Amino acid sequence: MKRNSISLPAVVFFVFKRPKTTYDFLKRMVDAGAEKIYVFADGPRNAEEKLLTDDVQSEIRRFVRDYPTINIVTQYALKNQGLRNNIISGLNYVFKNEMKAIIIEDDCLVSRDFFRFTSEMLDRYVIDDRVMSINGMSVGGDYDDYSYGFTKYPQCWGWATWKRAWKLYDPMMRTHEQKAWYRLASQLGMGIILRNYFELMFKLIRLGQINTWDFQWAYAHFVNRGLAISPHYNLVSNIGFDAAATNTKARSRVANLKTTPLEASLHHPPVVSENISVSRAIERKFYANPIAILGLLRQYFYYQIGVYAHRS
Repeated sequence: MKRNSISLPAVVFFVFKRPKTTYDFLKRMVDAGAEKIYVFADGPRNAEEKLLTDDVQSEIRRFVRDYPTINIVTQYALKNQGLRNNIISGLNYVFKNEMKAIIIEDDCLVSRDFFRFTSEMLDRYVIDDRVMSINGMSVGGDYDDYSYGFTKYPQCWGWATWKRAWKLYDPMMRTHEQKAWYRLASQLGMGIILRNYFELMFKLIRLGQINTWDFQWAYAHFVNRGLAISPHYNLVSNIGFDAAATNTKARSRVANLKTTPLEASLHHPPVVSENISVSRAIERKFYANPIAILGLLRQYFYYQIGVYAHRS
């Protein structure tokens, strides 16, 4: 594939145990115009996984040999850090050195246009504090004739952000308080199911019962009234709902979505404000669906009977 003439901001790549796609994903980044790539490789949890993580590292080293002019920063974890710790520590490191970055995990197959879109959005909204992140995935909504819209919901399957926004991220959500959250969620237009869904997730995260990082990123958007950019057409396909998955084993209605090419010139919305139609589409796909509701009820039941007790 011919290399793109544009120069991308730093690209951050999180990998674990998918050696078959590691090299190809890295090559896609370079073909799209990446000149600096951060690679964070998590370590194995057992001997079987070590074979896979060793193969991943071998593929990374092969890529480094094949592309000596690309600035590649690598960090290999000797032991398993888990997705939460790997991403948080990785992005903390990146934003000590970069003002903006494009972020991809090894189960997110991004289109070529994903890089152009996120790069253009990073430049266009670099000083607009209302905009905190850029989604690569689109699950519907009414965009009129515009190339993208704004939503209160960040999506982290291929995304981008700035140092100024990541500074607002707190993995422990230390400002969280139930009454304040319900008040804010109501102001943000969330219904009772969503308000309670997020409240339970926030509570379980703070109790240490759910090992994740992305709900805290959503929380940062909510409490700062931040917006995420959502493309009109989908630019990312999550291929991670398979036997190799760690955090996405459950069946999903948003797995393996088709990607669609962008138009040559982006058509920008005239006002930076939430597109309610886009937010509602995200709610239907990710939150207000039967699987999510059943999961919420199950978690709430376990929480009430004390299964989710705080672990010291």
